[in-house]
Amino acid sequence: MIESLNEGIAFHKSGKLDKAKKIYEKIIKKYPNNFEVINLLGIISLQLKNYNEAIILINKAIGINPNHHALYNNLGVSYKELFEHDNAIKAFNKAIELNPIYAEAYNNLGIVYKNINQYDEAYKNYSKSIELKVNYAEAYNNLGVLYKELKKYDEAITVFSTAIELNKNYYQAYENRADTYFVHSRYLLAIEDYSVLKELNPEKKNLYEISIFTIKNLICDWKDYKEEISNFEEKLKKDTVIIDPMHVLRCLDSLNIIKNNSKRYNESYNEFNLGNFSKKKLNYKIKEKIKIGYYSADFRSHPVGHLISDLLECHDKKNFEIIGFYFDKYPDDKVTKRISKAFDKLYYTKNFTNEDIVLKSRNEEVDIAVDLMGYTRNNRTNIFLQQLAPIQVNFLGYPGTTAHNINYIIADKYLIPNENQKFYFEKIIYMPNCYQPSDSKRNALVENYNHKDFNFVASNIKLCCLNEPSKINPLIFNSWMQILKKTKNTVLFLLEFNSYFKHNLTNEATKQGIEPGRLIFLPKLPYEEHLIRFKFFDLFLDTFPYSAHTTANEALWSGVPLISLAGQSFQSRVSSSLLRNLEMDDLITHNLKDYEELAVVLGNNPSKLKEIKNKLLNNAKKTNVFNTKIYTSNLEKAYKQIYEAHKNNLKLDHIYLN
Repeated sequence: MIESLNEGIAFHKSGKLDKAKKIYEKIIKKYPNNFEVINLLGIISLQLKNYNEAIILINKAIGINPNHHALYNNLGVSYKELFEHDNAIKAFNKAIELNPIYAEAYNNLGIVYKNINQYDEAYKNYSKSIELKVNYAEAYNNLGVLYKELKKYDEAITVFSTAIELNKNYYQAYENRADTYFVHSRYLLAIEDYSVLKELNPEKKNLYEISIFTIKNLICDWKDYKEEISNFEEKLKKDTVIIDPMHVLRCLDSLNIIKNNSKRYNESYNEFNLGNFSKKKLNYKIKEKIKIGYYSADFRSHPVGHLISDLLECHDKKNFEIIGFYFDKYPDDKVTKRISKAFDKLYYTKNFTNEDIVLKSRNEEVDIAVDLMGYTRNNRTNIFLQQLAPIQVNFLGYPGTTAHNINYIIADKYLIPNENQKFYFEKIIYMPNCYQPSDSKRNALVENYNHKDFNFVASNIKLCCLNEPSKINPLIFNSWMQILKKTKNTVLFLLEFNSYFKHNLTNEATKQGIEPGRLIFLPKLPYEEHLIRFKFFDLFLDTFPYSAHTTANEALWSGVPLISLAGQSFQSRVSSSLLRNLEMDDLITHNLKDYEELAVVLGNNPSKLKEIKNKLLNNAKKTNVFNTKIYTSNLEKAYKQIYEAHKNNLKLDHIYLN
């Protein structure tokens, strides 16, 4: 028996699980009460992600030897993977009761508490694990993940570094440290770690290269950009890599690539067990009011928060009940306070598990769940995979198709022409005007301000682009430099997001013969001052393929003409949709040549620019683009239509609002 067991264990260690399993099963036939071999079979089931089978086997082993601490640890891991948190906690605590110096059980207990957002308990258990086993790299890594979640980035980096010192090949710790460097704006160090990871974990080399490419774009380091963007696109075409969909939107205008990557990215979620909720179609009783749930981490001073506030306030509370699920908590934020008053109920779900949010939504009997995030930062996409409501809608936060169990996407006829519907998994709700809501209550009083308050020179024609750095690429920047060369009295204003960004763009401008003084970097301002400053610009130069969205809305509302470059994709057409609905079609271009020529004409002709600005101001008043009451009324018509269609079991179809 010992020889057979050793052979099985050898196969097991070498990853030949099927051969190991056959040997273990033969042993069990002869020795049915050998709890160690039964446990080994349970571990194989764990490794194969057959968690329920693992639980049955390990419980059988426990029945034979109820005092073996390792069995309870393995049982806890099985429950943990099934998101059965209470059972997992009981099992790990039993393991610790039997062996109070069991570092691995403390570490696993910390993971469960972290998963259910009980951060103090997670910290306590990770710390105890490290106290018992000072060279425990995995516990240091998990503690780092906890610190990162709590936005204690320096502490996270320190413990990730300790994990790496203890295990030079610990690629998960390298990944976590690289990600932390990235969110902590320590971009060059993030690039260094991702470069190490390419050698350390070659299976994910493509993904690390994409991460490096993304960071370099964020700091406008465009060395080898053409080659890198070509490789990026080629890998996506060949399906050799799955990429965060937001990265794809920032770089490419191909609807086919965007859809395919979203599908594959969505499918990657399904590799994990997301809980024990069924995905069956939900049918709630007919209520007096339709319940709308809005889900977001951005009910705060954030582009989505600014756009959605007035809409929420304008909802017809006689016919709709509005419930918010806020994935974060900013109680002192003005926008959060404003939004919280607009909801009938607002749940702060920062410390909720995904399962908690699903249960809360179902208990509330939400009829229409509106995802305001898609794949944007801090999303909780998994909750929509579990069917929060009978009808699920993609709206505003993510400008593209999502594929994650969403029924509809809110758009307009310019954003998604009929011929492009095939590139979207969702059915399209076509708003009669621009798809984007606005805040009709925002105000920017300029009476007490002038150019000098923002260090502007009144005589210059002030070109600007206040988009984030990841939307700026060498193609569009080169166009800006050509525009500056061909206009006499212009300067270009950009927001200063980071020092690398400023340094790299200044160098790039100098290489192209543009005096550094014609590129001016502005500090970020509080929202009200930001809107006031906008009114002193003369012309907004948009980016491509990811156009300005909320920023375009702010510019046009402020009376600043915007030149757009429209592509095929949703994200490339948002500013153009605003222009189209403002009857400012002359400012929409479709290639770089026309984009540059139009900017040069306006940059050299202040009287023409003033004429266009006056037209924009007049059209803003006479069109409905910034009329939130009309917008909300139209949106509610859409909600009623999709609710009626569901109630009557009609086949999903596109919705056209007049």
